[in-house]
Amino acid sequence: MEFWTVVGLLTVGIVIFRFTDELGKSLPILELMLLVAGLQWIIGPIIEYANPSMNLRYFMYVDKTTYMSFVVPGYMLFAFTILLRIKKSKKYYRNLDDLQYYSKIGLFLVIIGFVSDIALGFLGFFGYIIANFKYVGAIILFFSQNKKLRVLFYLVIILLLYRSIYSGMFHDLILWSVLYYMFWAYRYKPSIKTKLVSYSIALLLLISLQSIKAAYRAEVWRGNSSNNIELFTSLMYNNIVGQEDLVNGEYGSENNNVRLNQGWIISAIMTHIPSNVNYLGGSTVITAFESALLPRVLAPDKVKAGGRKNFKRFTGLEIGESTSMGISIIGEAYGNFGVYGGILFMGIWAWLILFVWRLLIKKSTNQILIYAFLPLVFLQVIKAETELAVVLNHLVKTGVVVLVLLIIYKIFISVYKKETRIAF
Repeated sequence: MEFWTVVGLLTVGIVIFRFTDELGKSLPILELMLLVAGLQWIIGPIIEYANPSMNLRYFMYVDKTTYMSFVVPGYMLFAFTILLRIKKSKKYYRNLDDLQYYSKIGLFLVIIGFVSDIALGFLGFFGYIIANFKYVGAIILFFSQNKKLRVLFYLVIILLLYRSIYSGMFHDLILWSVLYYMFWAYRYKPSIKTKLVSYSIALLLLISLQSIKAAYRAEVWRGNSSNNIELFTSLMYNNIVGQEDLVNGEYGSENNNVRLNQGWIISAIMTHIPSNVNYLGGSTVITAFESALLPRVLAPDKVKAGGRKNFKRFTGLEIGESTSMGISIIGEAYGNFGVYGGILFMGIWAWLILFVWRLLIKKSTNQILIYAFLPLVFLQVIKAETELAVVLNHLVKTGVVVLVLLIIYKIFISVYKKETRIAF
């Protein structure tokens, strides 16, 4: 095995160890981000190089040495900057069990989240943030001493599963399930054995889901299913027990790595730039910051989610009108700055994420509710395939909404206490 391949495996192994060790001690959200990136940028490509899928499109466009000698150093700088610096924020941590005193706020957030689902879709991204408050509220209710309110936590999970099955879209289900598991682990302090058993079950379910997902969507989206839940349950069960090999080729489980491997897009960028297009010199990075800091009213031409424009620009490949593919932060870093500049950018990006993380953790010393909002603020940051504009837009705008909401809450509580004292 080549040097950088071995180093990449070791780095991902360190990230896995750190994530596992932090479960039950803290909220390893940034460690999860590094884990997802390591799996998609390094492990997926290694598997593809060792056992090519022979897919006509989703293959590695450059040789292993060329790919690993850029991605692994970039990932290492990104990962170790986070892992070495995040420890300093631990001195600000509070006991999450204190969220039990905010059950009314949790219930309010769940209600407003469901109302937003129904009535606030016209608000666009802001409406999307408010709709996700129901998941934040569920986290708070998980720590409630009221058993009836804790039931709402599990009902929100069931609803998320239900909506994922009926839509055929499982990304939010997977992400929120992992994030919820972090809070569960913090409260119940699972042993290493329990963690490993949880990993095994999660891996089995995830592989089965990826194996049946395309076949399931084909049936549902064509209107061939009269009972989506029955169809989904049947496909999952048959796949897990090995009674049914769905369909060879596009729907087969042998293509699981195609869905894991983000490296084929990164390698496509590396073969397209600078051979066919010059390095972009930071143009999309500047655009991403402008997009994050300016509302669409002031910047009507700002980047839209979906990634079609940048995907063609960076890879030279076409994707369908209804297809959404991201070029990833590290792919965008290479396309803008080349090998060495791209590696350096990953270190700068790590510092920026740490700045936001530490800012929120420091704020939590006076407002513990921030912990429940952390998964929502970093929801897009966790995703390894998302491009910079989408990540920054979500991180900045969600962070601002959360901070404003908490300031309003603090003012409201202050006024309420003052009026109560006067009345008394």
